[in-house]
Amino acid sequence: MGFGVPPGVPCAPEEALPRLAEAEARLHGLTLGLPGFIFQRTRAADGAIAYPWISDSVQDLLGFPATAMAVNAKGCLQVIHWADRDGHLAEILRSAKTLTSCREEFRAITATGEVRWLRGASNPRRTGDGGVTWDGAVVDVTEGRRAELRLDMLMDHADDSILILDSQGSIDTVNAAAQRLFGRTAAEMVGQPFSILLPPELRHAELLDAPETSSATVVGGGPRELTGLRQDGTTFDLELSTSEVRLEGQRLFVGIGRDITRRRRTEAALRETQQRLGAIAANMPGMVFQRSLSPDGVLSFTYVSEGCRAILGLEPEELTRDPDLFLSLLGDDEHQAFLTALGRSARTMEPFDEEMSVAGTGMGGRRRWLRGQSRPTQRPDGIVVWDGVLLDVTDRKLAEQRLAFLAFHDPMTRLPNRTAFLERFAAAAEEARAQAGLMAVVSLGIDRLGIINATMGHSVGDQVLMAAADVVRAAIGSGDVMARASGDRFLLLLTGLASKRDMTEALDRLHHGSQATVTVDGQEFDISAAMGVSAFPRDGEDAETLIKNADAAFQRAKSQGPATLQMFNKEMSTRAAKTLSLQNRLRRAVENAELSAHYQPQVDLSTGAVIGMEALVRWQSPELGMVSPADFIPVAEESGLIDAVCEFMLDVCAHQNKEWQDQGLPAIPVAVNVSGRQFQYARRLLSACERVLATSGLDRRWLELELTESSAMRDADNAIAVVQQLKEMGIGCAIDDFGTGYSSLSVLKRFPIQKLKIDRSFVMDITTDPNDAAIVDAIVAMAKALKLKVVAEGVENQEHLDFLRGLGADQIQGYFFSRPLPADGMRQLLAEGRKLDLQPLDTLMAHI
Repeated sequence: MGFGVPPGVPCAPEEALPRLAEAEARLHGLTLGLPGFIFQRTRAADGAIAYPWISDSVQDLLGFPATAMAVNAKGCLQVIHWADRDGHLAEILRSAKTLTSCREEFRAITATGEVRWLRGASNPRRTGDGGVTWDGAVVDVTEGRRAELRLDMLMDHADDSILILDSQGSIDTVNAAAQRLFGRTAAEMVGQPFSILLPPELRHAELLDAPETSSATVVGGGPRELTGLRQDGTTFDLELSTSEVRLEGQRLFVGIGRDITRRRRTEAALRETQQRLGAIAANMPGMVFQRSLSPDGVLSFTYVSEGCRAILGLEPEELTRDPDLFLSLLGDDEHQAFLTALGRSARTMEPFDEEMSVAGTGMGGRRRWLRGQSRPTQRPDGIVVWDGVLLDVTDRKLAEQRLAFLAFHDPMTRLPNRTAFLERFAAAAEEARAQAGLMAVVSLGIDRLGIINATMGHSVGDQVLMAAADVVRAAIGSGDVMARASGDRFLLLLTGLASKRDMTEALDRLHHGSQATVTVDGQEFDISAAMGVSAFPRDGEDAETLIKNADAAFQRAKSQGPATLQMFNKEMSTRAAKTLSLQNRLRRAVENAELSAHYQPQVDLSTGAVIGMEALVRWQSPELGMVSPADFIPVAEESGLIDAVCEFMLDVCAHQNKEWQDQGLPAIPVAVNVSGRQFQYARRLLSACERVLATSGLDRRWLELELTESSAMRDADNAIAVVQQLKEMGIGCAIDDFGTGYSSLSVLKRFPIQKLKIDRSFVMDITTDPNDAAIVDAIVAMAKALKLKVVAEGVENQEHLDFLRGLGADQIQGYFFSRPLPADGMRQLLAEGRKLDLQPLDTLMAHI
């Protein structure tokens, strides 16, 4: 260890005992400072195993005093994890038999039930009585083992193949992706030369040479494009990045490969970011030291381990020669705090818990955080000696600082978050009460940000959001609070308002200041915001109430259009409570099967036959009676319950339609309405369709989906992609309520749909309003040009029917033929074969 007298130097007996005591004291102090313990194990000639001595440091590590470290009947320490005991005993017996070093590696259970990984070694020697004695030490390697397990997990879950080669170029480790890439198992690759993964013409002897000595090497210089060879003899285009690393003095190579056949075939311009895997050192990133303080205040290091080179950038000899080097790495405040704490430990002889940041030396100037503990002992001459360990905890400290920041801030805008807002509110409210002042809580949302995300991408959208946040922040006072609540939503607290006039002026400044033009990525964007405002103390005295009321006002402002400011009033609270109540009832309705399906027939205008039906959800509430879809569908969409409602309808309608077909009734498609929200999260919708078709046995052609025009156009590209997937599944789609949205013909023609359904609002006055008639005529003509079927909704009389037939509409749906019917009523209609009585088209045209 470097303590005491150099070996081989004789000394007088009167000097030996004090030096021996001093060495034992140093050893005791060092073991207490190390994250492990030292032990002696014996095995008697009769095979009995015992541990006559274990260092006291075991209590710091495992929570058990050394005297309580019991062994079981086989001689295994009780603290060793049951799963590791047999292996550990086998290693002890092997070492006893061969008198070679015993590998000490096992999991231990602490007094608190925590599992710790221990690793070390012990050296055996034969005793005179035929037994064996081991002297050994183990250290806590839990963090290292966890790092190894995380590395194994990363290796197995990496998409790219990863190969680790030894210094001779033999394969040492492969991940699952490499096995798939080369068509070989790990057993078939490990131990083989790396060149077996390449065709013969590429198996150069210089493959792993240094890049400056060979042009044929694959080491360094970025990714290389090669040809890979699979087990079955087939080849593929391989991109391989190979790095040379040093791990514990050994030369290793890490290769990251991927199949780039498709990329070469399509001549893609971009290459994927290369991944490099660095070796993770298993050794503890710290240094062991012995520090002393003389009675006259002179600080010195009498021993420093090699670890100081890694964490301080200094050689051990530099630190022992000049201890002021260590102090010079500390900042002024930390320098004084360190000396003060060291002096206190020297006076009280209590352990010295150390945490400090040091300037990097020879490490690119990076400041590092160190943490450790040392235990003091006092020599007869008054010198206090600390034996301890310092660990590099920089990453952990930075993570703690990052978590502390994230606990109270939004990571993107770096604004305070809701938690910080609530804390700031409490202090501001106390001050406002003391001064009889006012405050305003503002719930603010950036207008049209969703459209920007959809059209320009989320990267641009995020930049616009941050620019908008800067605009809003510039419109409030220095003492006001702005926090990001979620997405494009912000919470503001306007403080220091002495009167209603002050509040009005502050809100006016905010309202006008939040409307601006910002430039992002070379493009200009007009920024505006919808705002809901609640006033303290008029609308509430606690933060949650005021935020709730401001949110209610925001919802009203948002419904009135962009750049709207709305003050909270009691009516909003009542409406919000009603909506929440309806939402809770609807959730129970879904769970308690209070929903049902009604069906409205769709009639072919050329034959009068029923050729389809639209399924409409109905809710019969035990408390509220029949609830209109116009009331509960918006609530379902806002709360996310629309997914469950749609899946219920898909399941009921598919099974019902299949049941009617099995009874011999005419096979016609059933159309189920879906919301735009479900198209935004299409995976669940597509899975639900597959599931109900599989469980019901209904043929795919008898299921259709209807999406409103406004929902389809909200994110047209996404909607087109989802409709195409449904088409490939064999499920037809229609655009419902056509004419009420803002369809672009250039977009509409890209939709792989089958039908357009004209909204009832145009059909109702088709015979009396020339504008409606012209709109319907144009829709029918456009649909014909796009080879789409046209279904007119809301047909209620003969005049509607005759007019639509004259225009060439394909199908109708409405009260003129049938109201929406419950399942029994629809079954009876199909069983009767009911048809629409149509006069000949030429006769009809003669009367138009």
